[in-house]
Amino acid sequence: MVPGLQTSDPPARSADRGREPLLAGTVAAAAALGVLAAGVLAMGPGRVTVSGAGGSLRGTAIALSALFGLSILLMGLLVLQRLARRRCEAALEGTIRRQSRLLQEISAMSTMVELLQTCHSQAEANIVIRGALPKLLPGVGGALYVSRRDDAALELQVSWGPMAAAQSFASEDCWALRRGRPHLYEPASAAAVCRHVGECEDSCLCVPLLSQGDTLAVLHLRRNAAVSLSQDVQRLASALAEQLSLAVGNLHLQETLRSGSERDPLTDLYNRRHLEISLQRELARAQRHGFPVSLIMLDVDHFKAFNDANGHDAGDEVLRSVAQVLKRHTRAEDVVCRYGGEEFLVVLPDCAVDDAYAKGEAIREAIAQLHVFSRGAALPCITASLGIACYPEDGERMDDLIAGADAALYRAKATGRNCIAASNAPGDIVLFEPRGRKAAESPAQPLPGIIAG
Repeated sequence: MVPGLQTSDPPARSADRGREPLLAGTVAAAAALGVLAAGVLAMGPGRVTVSGAGGSLRGTAIALSALFGLSILLMGLLVLQRLARRRCEAALEGTIRRQSRLLQEISAMSTMVELLQTCHSQAEANIVIRGALPKLLPGVGGALYVSRRDDAALELQVSWGPMAAAQSFASEDCWALRRGRPHLYEPASAAAVCRHVGECEDSCLCVPLLSQGDTLAVLHLRRNAAVSLSQDVQRLASALAEQLSLAVGNLHLQETLRSGSERDPLTDLYNRRHLEISLQRELARAQRHGFPVSLIMLDVDHFKAFNDANGHDAGDEVLRSVAQVLKRHTRAEDVVCRYGGEEFLVVLPDCAVDDAYAKGEAIREAIAQLHVFSRGAALPCITASLGIACYPEDGERMDDLIAGADAALYRAKATGRNCIAASNAPGDIVLFEPRGRKAAESPAQPLPGIIAG
């Protein structure tokens, strides 16, 4: 562990410093006495008048007193020299301790930065930060909040120490983000506490992590009110914020590059490159574990005519609205892609054909009920046609399944659009009925808009 931000001297050293003024006063008094005796001796025998044996003894006593004073003077000078040397040694030891602490901080921070530079995700970076910051800031609790891409909120990534950290908060809830610089709150000070901290009697410090004017994250530190956040802690927090801002900015850039290579910029759905990788992986898992995989190919009906009549901006709004419908009606493990133009492809792992039909019907109906606006004006209603293929019934290879879903889609469009088609359509479909649940007493009627191949 980094040796503290401990700057106080040991108890023995503090006791020595307490005795130094008394010892220095004693030495000064002895030195004054020695100087006085030396002055008497300097008067010389010619200035001292004595008579008889008594006078001789008195002169000898004066001479001895002068010699004693000189010895005290020399001893005082030696003691003063020793005190000065001890003060220099104490100052040197303090400097060495501070330099050693700084070197250890720099070494630990360098290791942390090196590890952060090799991280490929925020989750990996959180592991590094959780291990490094408690050692760099012993006795100080803290948390790191990172800005989300979709809104202005900041989300908790990692926390340490005995503190209850909020899971997320808005950027306006932090004074450091409002002011664009560190914000220190002490219970005894007049500074305002951040809203994301709430009622708090601890000393708090928020340091913003900024890059080119954009807010990336916030480093929040907290210490018990009995021990304030020292200048050393504040200095180190600022240095850590600079390094963390570079790491978080690098991770954001990596995420942006990955997103740009795997997602469609208009709809924010996955693109064909990601589809091919994901579908191959899901087919391999399905073959290994023996579960089905369904594909839904979707096409917006008469989209070219819609674009010609309403403009490309309106067409883009329609595609974005359809993408939102697909996101709402799919699971986290499903893969939703923009296949090209107005065509979309949905991969449904561990999904049999009857469940895929129920899912497709819910999507078809939701698209038919869309109300899309462009530049404040309502657009005409749209519909979509869907084709379904399922592994292993319609093929075991990716190309065969995509071709099967595409062929089913063309049958749906040829039949009249706004419907679903497949080569192995189930007879009766009951929407949203879990598997195994028995049908009601009266037999279910086939749903409209479903075409068997």
